[in-house]
Amino acid sequence: MRIAGIVQGVGFRPFVFRLAAELGLTGWVRNSPAGVELELQGRAEQLAGFRQRLQAELPPLAVISSLEFRDLLLLHDETGFVILASSDGRREPQIAPDSALCVDCLRELSDPADRRYRHPFITCTNCGPRWTIVTGIPYDRPLTTMAAFPLCPDCEAEYRNPLDRRFHAQPIACPDCGPRLSLVPGHADPLGQAIALLQQGLIVAIKGLGGYHLAVDACNNQAVARLRQRKQRDEKPFAVMVPDLVTARQLAELEELEERLLAAPEAPVVIVRSRTATPVAELVAPDSRWIGLMLAYTPLHQLLFADTGLKALVMTSANASDEPMLSDDAEAAEQLAGIADAILTHNRVIQVRTDDSVLRVFQGRPLFYRRSRGYVPRPVPLPFDAGKILAVGAELKNTVCLTRGREAFLSQHIGDLKNEATLDTFCRTIDHLGTIMEIKPELVACDRHPDYLSTRYAEELGLPLVRVQHHHAHMASCMAENGLDGDLIGVIFDGTGLGDDGTVWGGEFLVGGYGAVERAGHLKQVRLPGGDLAAREPWRMAAAWLWEPLGDGIWQLPGMPVLAATDRQLLQAVLERGINAPLTSSMGRLFDAAAFLVGAATRNSFDGQAGMALEALAEAAAAPELLLYRLQPGTPFQLDPAPLLLGLLQRLQAGESSASLARAFHAGLAAAVVDGCDLIRQETGLDRVVLSGGVFQNRLLTELVYTFLAKSNFSVFIHRLVPPNDGGIALGQAVIAAKRS
Repeated sequence: MRIAGIVQGVGFRPFVFRLAAELGLTGWVRNSPAGVELELQGRAEQLAGFRQRLQAELPPLAVISSLEFRDLLLLHDETGFVILASSDGRREPQIAPDSALCVDCLRELSDPADRRYRHPFITCTNCGPRWTIVTGIPYDRPLTTMAAFPLCPDCEAEYRNPLDRRFHAQPIACPDCGPRLSLVPGHADPLGQAIALLQQGLIVAIKGLGGYHLAVDACNNQAVARLRQRKQRDEKPFAVMVPDLVTARQLAELEELEERLLAAPEAPVVIVRSRTATPVAELVAPDSRWIGLMLAYTPLHQLLFADTGLKALVMTSANASDEPMLSDDAEAAEQLAGIADAILTHNRVIQVRTDDSVLRVFQGRPLFYRRSRGYVPRPVPLPFDAGKILAVGAELKNTVCLTRGREAFLSQHIGDLKNEATLDTFCRTIDHLGTIMEIKPELVACDRHPDYLSTRYAEELGLPLVRVQHHHAHMASCMAENGLDGDLIGVIFDGTGLGDDGTVWGGEFLVGGYGAVERAGHLKQVRLPGGDLAAREPWRMAAAWLWEPLGDGIWQLPGMPVLAATDRQLLQAVLERGINAPLTSSMGRLFDAAAFLVGAATRNSFDGQAGMALEALAEAAAAPELLLYRLQPGTPFQLDPAPLLLGLLQRLQAGESSASLARAFHAGLAAAVVDGCDLIRQETGLDRVVLSGGVFQNRLLTELVYTFLAKSNFSVFIHRLVPPNDGGIALGQAVIAAKRS
């Protein structure tokens, strides 16, 4: 047998060893550059039983991507089954993602009789750090950051024993030979003092698997307020960590799949509905019925809760706005000095900084907002051979992608490429991912925007370069992960992306496939008054959309700022002449305008805030009468939302509730999408639709669009393996470049 996938460093060979012994088979197993290979000898029924149990009883972290076997002639009888040294040959390595603490290690962590009792770094082949500690290939201890910790005799014996749970578990250690905790400022009991500070409502920075978090008692409103003030994060929700599912159920109304995701080895942050009587401080997620929950996924995190009285901790990435998560100890000590009251750290180096993954449940399946720790570097299967390509992604929510044949390796979340710190992480991520996966790209793909730092990086590589339009990449990303080919309809809604005509796109109906697309329709373009300022101040977009029908009447809109006469004249000039007001078809900015008009939001202090507020408001209402909209025929057709916004205003003045109108806005927009797709179907005969772009993180809108399209006999495809936001752009760039080449 030859087996490829995540089958090294996850207890696969000892699993094969034990299974062969149970079935009375003889032979051998060894790691190979492409995965694992083995040879078995036995009766036909024994071999058939092995093949069946091999896939049914895999170790928790193992993933088989391909399995080949052939029958051999019996040359001689064998005795016993052995694990051989690794073979040489063609390399196609895969490394397991980091994994949450397993139940066996959790039991040992809590057992006073166990030699690893309360050891903050307890791990085995079924759990613990993988991707964040690997420095090279093959995945052996000398090529991880655990190389600095020689094994003691007891750990060495476990490591060498094929029947032990820690056989060849590269990160294993114990209190005698493993990493050590320390506290800044110094203390004889680092863990105990950190817990005491948290109990007092103070802020503690904690070094985890992929970087530092800032932690406070999530049930202490004053502590959370202090964290917001020091981190300068006014309203964006914080993630909350709890010790177990029992506690999670006390804080949130959990569905079965949400519980399974929380308790899975990946241990993501899951966005769930908060209970009305939750003990979590209101400032954790201001004005929101949703909360981002995760379970304590490392032994250190578990010890923070063990008999301490702490029920829930805010656990937010320790970094300044727009900068990558801190992972270097010296940088953390310097940058967190004015934020954290203490730093709980350790001396195991983090090789790859990795944020927590974030997702929510949609239609009974996960929908990613951020794909990172726990899932990276697990490959995304491709519907065709893409060769070896590097795609450098977008400017916001950046990830990069490397392809190898029919597999795409998408990096962990990097962040917004707006400064040197993030650019440095971006470069290091590309180098590390290419080194570990042993992929030397032959082609590079980037966004068409000439000023993106990722684009400039791609231009300097000296490789053949493919420039990909932003929204085409969104569409191709969704196609690739759904295994689609051929022409179809792409409904791509987001905040911003450079269009083929040099304007800012974001509300697009595209037709085509990987090779090329045409713009079949789009949201009617308006001015973006003040440029980037319009993305932070939603009233500007309300003024832009309603200037043509209302003129000076916009100043009577509820909530409009009081401006001096000269400022009003300036805004009028901006809207009429386009001074610092580029044209845009951005759907994200339309949501900003609607959120402002119904009183859901007056500003965007973080990306998508107004849209999130509008969605939250809409979820509290029953289905109302639809708001009207207008589709203007043409090539491309235009969706004019002015009637929708005017109708919203009229019904608001007539006394209809803001929640009802927020839902009517979502439903009216969803109906407009169906009409737009129907126009395209009449012209082309196409009936497959993919939905992509950051606006489709809106669960209500996605549900309505999906349902309305399905009722109109369209086949609808959404994201499941990568985020619909710009975190999935690199995948789309890669597959488009592969097809064009």
